[in-house]
Amino acid sequence: MNQSSPHSTLVSRLRREGGLIEGSQRHIDRQREELFRRRWMRLLIVGGLVSILVHVMLMILLGSIYRWLPGGSGYEPVTFEFAILQEEELTQFQEILLDDISTEKIEDLIGLDESTEILQPHIAPVEMGIAESGGLATLGGSGEGEGFGLSGGGSGTSFFGVSSKGTSFAYIVDKSGSMSDGIKMAVAKREMVRSIQRLPDYAQFYIVMFSSDIQMPSFQDGWMRARKSMISRVIRWLNNEVDPRGGTDPRTAFLQVFSLKTRPDVIFFLTDGEITNFTALELAAMNKRGKKVVINTIAFGDPSSQDLLKDIAAQSGGVYRFVPANGG
Repeated sequence: MNQSSPHSTLVSRLRREGGLIEGSQRHIDRQREELFRRRWMRLLIVGGLVSILVHVMLMILLGSIYRWLPGGSGYEPVTFEFAILQEEELTQFQEILLDDISTEKIEDLIGLDESTEILQPHIAPVEMGIAESGGLATLGGSGEGEGFGLSGGGSGTSFFGVSSKGTSFAYIVDKSGSMSDGIKMAVAKREMVRSIQRLPDYAQFYIVMFSSDIQMPSFQDGWMRARKSMISRVIRWLNNEVDPRGGTDPRTAFLQVFSLKTRPDVIFFLTDGEITNFTALELAAMNKRGKKVVINTIAFGDPSSQDLLKDIAAQSGGVYRFVPANGG
């Protein structure tokens, strides 16, 4: 009995001390929770006060603006515009910082100055009539020498005096050996650059130079946007890599353009030679397989293919124009 008593006393003492420790821990936990709750309430109060202060200041500011507006006009609408860059735009962001290229710089790049310009196509006045339906008659057709046509929607551009509307334009341009006569190739390059420069930057363009085969920019992976940086690359490509040689066969060029996933609104087709192995019916068949594309045709210095070019323009709703190389 006497030997077990100290042991019982020790156990009881340990139990009491354990209870005290547990009680202290619970007290500490309650204090910690209370402290956390107080801090959270302070944050809510401070946040609410800041929000109220900001709203009061905004109300005062708007009230001041309203007070200075003309009577009865109310608040003036405010428009916010945000520019959202697509992924492909981000990759070309640095190129957008390039300087504008003036007409003089373009002419230097392709080896022309004002003294050598021989082409100033005359745009004949366009007569606008009232159709039987009561609306304005459509501009266009394939009349020779009219040189002005409108098609599609959106903005537009012109090429050798032939104008069209749209947002996507394909250029199929002859680079056969006969284009080396005089400065015809240089003038065609310059007119193409001027045409592309007239496009808004949201428009798209596609280039195919043709002879016995086709030649396209190595960086042309589908449609190109009409940004200044892209136009600069096209100018360098035209100047350094495009030389006239070979025959006159536009079939492959048209097949290339009509194979695009998104068809163009307008095609500008220029040639200076006789085309013997390609017909308007063949091209019309290509044009029937999807959205109808307006095809404007230009005979440059040689009218030997004008019947074909007139038929192509007429069947597509485009315009035919003859541009003499002597500037007449």
